[in-house]
Amino acid sequence: MYILVTANGDLRLQDGDNMRAFAIVLEVSDAPVTRLVEIGSMAADNASYWLDVGAVEELSGRKFDQQWLEDFRAMLASAAPYGFYDEATNKVKAHVEPFDA
Repeated sequence: MYILVTANGDLRLQDGDNMRAFAIVLEVSDAPVTRLVEIGSMAADNASYWLDVGAVEELSGRKFDQQWLEDFRAMLASAAPYGFYDEATNKVKAHVEPFDA
């Protein structure tokens, strides 16, 4: 699963059933991240963002799909020991990757 930041800055959740990966993909290298910053903040490593889990659920279009929510939350729980999910803030960390067409 990844959040695609389009060339005009729109956000789209792609590959939403893939619970084994989570990233941010820039469609073009200079894609504006204004909307991304609205749902999260740059991590200290300057290569990742901490994103609001509720906002990711909204982007999925499946926030009322109980099975998807259970799978997504299980993914978050499995990522927590590795520092990619902060339960206290309910934020998930995603690294930024270039678009690979």
